This record gives sequence, C-alpha cells and structure tokens, in this order.
Amino acid sequence: MTSAWRVSLVVLVAGCASGAPAGGPANPQPANPLPGAEPTRPEPSREVVLGYPRSGAGIVHYAFVRRDSVVATMPSGEQQVQVLARTAYLTLTWVAADSGAKITTTIDSVVADSGLVLPLMVLDSARGTRWTALRPPAGGLTGLTGNRSSLIGDQVRDQLALLFPRLPADGLRPGAHWTDSTQASARVSAFEAIETSLVSSDAGELLSTGGLPIQVTIARSATGEASQFGQPITLKAAGSDTLSYQFGADGRILEASGRRWTSLVVELAAIGQSVPANEISSISMTLLR
Repeated sequence: MTSAWRVSLVVLVAGCASGAPAGGPANPQPANPLPGAEPTRPEPSREVVLGYPRSGAGIVHYAFVRRDSVVATMPSGEQQVQVLARTAYLTLTWVAADSGAKITTTIDSVVADSGLVLPLMVLDSARGTRWTALRPPAGGLTGLTGNRSSLIGDQVRDQLALLFPRLPADGLRPGAHWTDSTQASARVSAFEAIETSLVSSDAGELLSTGGLPIQVTIARSATGEASQFGQPITLKAAGSDTLSYQFGADGRILEASGRRWTSLVVELAAIGQSVPANEISSISMTLLR
C-alpha cells in the first residue's frame, strides 16, 4: 500500500412559628428553662447556588490525561490500529469580573504514557503552547486563541474547553437539569473541523465538601476539509461524550473524566475513495494545586 493510502489518523426558611393549641397558653415556655437561657430557634434554611467566581484572581495547575485508540479501514480492507496516550501538565491563570474571567493557559510539559514511544518532536511541538480566552459568567470558553498549532496542542485545546462546563444562567443547584448547544473549531482525529454539540447536563446532590457533581452527555457532529499528499480531503464525523465533573464550592473544577466516541469518514474525492474510522478517547483532568 502506497503512502497516499496511509492517511494519518493519529490521533465540569423562615423560623417555624409554633402556633399554640386551642385553649393553651399564649406564650408557652420550656418545662425547665435554664436561668438566663433563650429559647432555641431553628436556623433559616439557605438554598445552595454555586457558580464560577465573579471577582478575584488565581493560578491553578492541572494534569490533562488523554488516550486515543483509532481503528481505520483502508480501501484494501486492511485495518490500521493506532494508539496515542499522553499527559499534559498545564498552568492556568484567571482574572474574574462580572462579565466573565480572562483565562490564560500554558502547556508546561507533555509526557507519553508508559509503554508508548512518541517522537520527541511531537511532544516538543506542544510544549509552551499558550491560549487566551474569556470564560463567560455561566461557563464555556469564547475567543480562544493560541500562539501556535500542533496535533497534541490542538487536542489539549479542545480538552481545555471541556474544563469549563456551561451552567444554568441562574446558577448551579442540586438536582438541576439543563441543556445547551455550541459550535466551535475542534480537532477531530488528525483533522481540524467545525463541530456542533448538543449538551445535556444534570447536577447531583450536595457533597460533604460543599460542591456538586455534574453529569454531562454530548452529541457531536463535525465537518472539515484538508489536503494530504496533494489530495483534497473531506471529513465527516459524529460522536458522543459522557463526562463527570466535581464542581467545587469555590467555583473550580476539582476533577473531570469521561469517554469520547467518534465515528468518521475521510473522503478522497479526487479518486472516489473513502476511509472509515472509529476513535475512542478516554480523558481526565485533575486539579493538582
């Protein structure tokens, strides 16, 4: 099989007024009141509403882990299997305001997972990549721009966007359900594409830490165009994500993990051939400090 066929597919109450019974004393007292003691009154209950910070600034560090497994079926019927697994260490700075937070993120280093060997140039191409973006008050990222592009760097960029799940406009409450849709540039396997996502989210019960768990499912579709070996290439893809978040009481994502599945077809229109592929990615994002 010639190199032209080897398309590269590497790849977050009011107090209880006790009415006296009919005929009872107007001001009932405890049976044995303590001298000088005031009657105990129940504390008013307060509704839990969480959200992203709207003031202040900070620096946090995350480890982004991603493992991709791609199975492509070539026109000859031969199947190619490629695995790419790596951990990227990031430094993220933020400055918050009522209008949102300015986010700056830098890749400090990237290491290949144990047992896998990645070319040094592939790892080095991502190191030092920096992005700036605005995190709106309800989450997500807008205006995301970087100082350079690379395969691993662009995949970290897409994972970064997942670090700020969109919340209900009136705040995050226990048991809440909400939906959203987005459209943005994304790296689908080895190709840049425009991706549309339909997002469904559910918040769980309050944790002992004061935070909330969030479960998110995403249905994705994407299209893109590129060229390889001088041949024009068209990409069509569809996929789904299942993500779990721990949203901290201070508005930080303490941990996130999930699985992404993508089915795609790479079409070489000039010669009327296509290469279908399936990609399964497992991802995690952990707050280090």
